[in-house]
Amino acid sequence: MAEAEVHMRHPIVATVVLVIGVSAGVAAASKINPAFFGTWKLNTANSKAGSGETPKGQTLTLAPRGDGFVLTIEVDNGDGTQSRTSRTAALDGRDVVIEGISNPAAREAYTSIDARTIQRVVKVNGQVRNTLKLTVAADGKKVTAVSTGTNGDGKPFNATSVLDKQ
Repeated sequence: MAEAEVHMRHPIVATVVLVIGVSAGVAAASKINPAFFGTWKLNTANSKAGSGETPKGQTLTLAPRGDGFVLTIEVDNGDGTQSRTSRTAALDGRDVVIEGISNPAAREAYTSIDARTIQRVVKVNGQVRNTLKLTVAADGKKVTAVSTGTNGDGKPFNATSVLDKQ
């Protein structure tokens, strides 16, 4: 399943995707808080979707690269399907391509809101479909992501995801 489709089907997935961007810090990899790099797992017990489904599992891996980061997301959709996507981005607001999805019109852009919060915007065919704000805990052990947007049918969704550092 394409990640853009997964975003619309699983609001938690859309929320979790932003988690990776959090570790991107302010502008350069050297300024990123090292606590954000590594592997994060979705805490399904503490995550909830106001609409849509919660994935059975999700693992995010964030690594520094140049002035930005590489985010890889592996999702177990709970229906026997799995997906794996990757993107290289920076907190510069520029659209980036998501590798591993079937929709070539999907893009993501990341920006910094403050030292512990970033925002990710997902666009399909240039239209904003999802906005995600991710806040990392002061101790660096948890990330809370709040996602709002519209699904593939144009219906609104919202989700709050909690990810634990591994």
